[in-house]
Order: sequence, then structure tokens, then C-alpha cells
Amino acid sequence: MITLRSMLVGFLVLTLLAFPVFGQDEDEPIWTGSHGYKEVQIHIGHGTVPAGGTDWVPTSSVSGGTKQTDGGGLYRYLTFASGITILYEFRARPLPDKERSFEVTIGPYIPTPQQAKSWKIDPNSVETGFMRKYPAPFVVKDNETIALEVAENPKTGQKLVHYYVVSKGKPFLRSNLERKADQAREFRVEDVELRVFDYDLRRNGSTLYRSGGGCSGKYIAINIPEVGRFTFTLTPPPVEARFEPSALVKDGQLWFRHGEDVYEWLSPESIVPGDGLFNVWMRFNPPEGRQASFSVAASSRPPR
Repeated sequence: MITLRSMLVGFLVLTLLAFPVFGQDEDEPIWTGSHGYKEVQIHIGHGTVPAGGTDWVPTSSVSGGTKQTDGGGLYRYLTFASGITILYEFRARPLPDKERSFEVTIGPYIPTPQQAKSWKIDPNSVETGFMRKYPAPFVVKDNETIALEVAENPKTGQKLVHYYVVSKGKPFLRSNLERKADQAREFRVEDVELRVFDYDLRRNGSTLYRSGGGCSGKYIAINIPEVGRFTFTLTPPPVEARFEPSALVKDGQLWFRHGEDVYEWLSPESIVPGDGLFNVWMRFNPPEGRQASFSVAASSRPPR
């Protein structure tokens, strides 16, 4: 595993180092979804080092998200109760002269006014100094784990970590078997993920947009310019999340309606693991400002 240390204003400046394996006191990553493109998939997660609860950053005081870019990239942001937001871009591309290897680039990003409004970010509070001293693009092997330390509590030394695995196909996520056995529980229906890659979006039978990318997660969403954002999940979300069981899925087809229009989200591989026709919970959000392009996203939690 490659561990990259950076900084967050208000906490502690860290130096850049790299380690080949998991640290003994490192928390197991919590993997939250995948974002895919034609030749690369990026699996994302988070955790803490040392392992343990983050009482210095209560969950209720932090918001964040991951947005897909064009051509093998992600925008990932985290907003603290103070209003400060860290925002950076993660990109990966396959190296044609090195089999199953990828060039990864990580750096700060300034959102456009439209993005800031859509992501609920105050553009004046984005920390532009974050990762200013980040290294040049580096090379990782297929399925190698990248750990990016994004913040540190100066009182306890505990760090918040963003994890990534870059792969050509579905990633293989390594872990400590003994620790996993202690944490294991029974599989539940709410653990099932939706998965859409290399998709074709149709409206009333005609192709509206094609992409070699995609995503997977408990909640997946697609933004349609001038229409809005549609978020889907297989299991009943909390009532306050405002979902309705109004979509259908079977094999590689997901159907949903908006107004008089019927949409089909098609994937060459099965979107759900089961064999049959299933109800899907859907939430619609109207566009916030002008949406210039199609995009997809995945999350382990319902949208706010």
C-alpha cells in the first residue's frame, strides 16, 4: 500500500512518506463504492489511523462527497463544521508501456460557481493550500491500495484517511483476515449494491447519452442536464430521505419515469446480483443551477 501524507489548515502539517503495507494500528478501510471508466476503475473508501472513533470530528459536523469527472477522474471534498472545505482531484490513467500499471495524479481543485452551488460548498472557504506540496504523478500497480491522509488531530495524532484502489477490472480489496473475522456479521439485504458501467441512457426509446464509465454502491445516482438528479437504492431508505419505490430493475436494465418521459439505464452487465424483476427506490432532485454535462455518483448513505 502507498501512504501519502499531506496537510489540512487548522490541524497539523505532515511530510510526504510512503509505506508498502498496512500499519499495525491502521483501521480497516470502509469501502463505499466504485467509479468506472472505459479502461480504469477507482474504488474509494475512508478510515482512521490509529483505529477508533473520530470524536474530534463528529459525523454530524462533517459533510462530503465524490463527483465523477470526464476521462478517469474524481473530485472529492470534505466540509467541516467550521465551514472550511478541502477539495481535490484524483485521476488515474493506464500506462500503455507498463502492463497493469496506472499513473495517478492528485492535486487541489477550485470548483466552478455552478459546482460550488450544486455541491453546497462556499467557494470562499475552500482551502487552496491543501496539498500544495503534493508530489508529481506517480505509478501504482493494478489493485494497489493508496492511502491519503487528509487531516490530523494535533491533540491525539489520529488521522482521517481517504483510500483508493485503482484497477482495470473489479478491484480485489485486501484486508487483515483475523481482524475481519472479529468484525464479521450476517449479510443483510441492505448490503446489496447497484452496479452500472459502460452504460447507455435512453429516453422514450432513443439514446440520450453513452459512457464507458459508471459506478457501484448502495446508492447510485445519475445527473441529467436540464432535468435533474435521480438517486436509486434497492432497500427502503429512511423515511426522511424522501425516496419512492417507483423504479424497476432486471438484469442490466433499470427503468424509471419522470413526467411523461420513460428512461432506461442500460448496462452490459447485470445491475443487481439477483435473477428477476425488482422494485427500486428512487429520489428525484431538480437541477441546482445549470448542469452542463451528464455525471454519475455512488454513496454508502442516502443524499441529504
